[in-house]
Amino acid sequence: MATHLKTPVVHTPTSMVRWVFRRDGFAITCEVYAYDTQSYEVAFIPHWDPSAATIERFNRPLRALERHASIARRLRDDGWVLVDHAIPNYVGTAA
Repeated sequence: MATHLKTPVVHTPTSMVRWVFRRDGFAITCEVYAYDTQSYEVAFIPHWDPSAATIERFNRPLRALERHASIARRLRDDGWVLVDHAIPNYVGTAA
């Protein structure tokens, strides 16, 4: 009798949107990752101190994108300038 072992599934995150802001020689990245159709993360990473990065988890893409927009708005209001952005070829759930 053959024994079948289940291999754990490793979910590699997919970047949905990534914006990089600069001010006074400093940079911050704000990125939204999708792990599957019910797990999303917003990462806020100050480049001068990556250990100070924060990650917030959401179970809906709209909530994660709204949080990203809120952070971006706050950064712009505080004088940060968007210097780079990427919207990868994110493929969501099939229609």
